[in-house]
Amino acid sequence: LSELLKPCLITSYDIKARRAHFFSQVDAKVKNTHNYPVKEVARATSAAPTYFETALASSEYGIAYPLIDGGVFANNPAMCAYAEARGIVFSEVLNDPLKPDRPHAKEMIMISLGTGSVRKPYHYDKAKDWGMIEWIKPVIDIMMSGNAETVSYQLRKIWETTETPENFIRLEPGLDEANSDMDDASESNLYALNQAGKLFVEGNIGLLDKIVEMLIANK
Repeated sequence: LSELLKPCLITSYDIKARRAHFFSQVDAKVKNTHNYPVKEVARATSAAPTYFETALASSEYGIAYPLIDGGVFANNPAMCAYAEARGIVFSEVLNDPLKPDRPHAKEMIMISLGTGSVRKPYHYDKAKDWGMIEWIKPVIDIMMSGNAETVSYQLRKIWETTETPENFIRLEPGLDEANSDMDDASESNLYALNQAGKLFVEGNIGLLDKIVEMLIANK
């Protein structure tokens, strides 16, 4: 983790300590208690419950943590990224005196990438009589999507207080006819996901070109 080229933050959740666990490249560079093999970081942050078994990630210091996918509490980790960036002294971390120390939103460009949205409606005439069993899947769906939407709302409001509201961009493609189930790796669904991605690109060429220009201008 400490050898990654740029500062980064990766989320996971410690099921034993019952708290969020963040992998930080900045912290890993100065503390071996925070340094992990990248393969263990990737395994932990992708350990989605019911799909993959819990990861047991060991730091360079030798402490092991039982971790699962950070999406259970930060389905949209953009706010976590913003908070992390606010605390980094970039002039020191990147060894560049021209970089701002602990930058504010007006000094940042944030490109928030979603993995595709499916807004399945739940109708009153059916939901009004649901009990515990019927609500299990809808509640999880609503909590996950609601969390992501709330974070985008909060960040959009933060950037609206600056002189550069256009510097926060959220890209969230629709999945069109694709199935959002994580374990559907069928050939037909992979094709549908590919088509959904292409449809989003086709409909947002101007915005994507703008993002490229912004990133090149601020590299």
